[in-house]
Amino acid sequence: MTGTGGEIFWVFARRAPADPLEHVGAVKASSEAIACVYARMNYKERPWRDMCVVPRGAFYGPAPESP
Repeated sequence: MTGTGGEIFWVFARRAPADPLEHVGAVKASSEAIACVYARMNYKERPWRDMCVVPRGAFYGPAPESP
């Protein structure tokens, strides 16, 4: 996970307009704008059409367990 401090953001992307968004990873950043930059830098191995970053806290349900 990228970043040394801040909030965890989940990264979702799709390759084509008809494709569903898929969870491709997570970044740790101090703001949404920085999270977008980290996501573009870390997940550029594929030509994504759309990429979204969402604060992990925006989702309801149990938090993932820490390793």
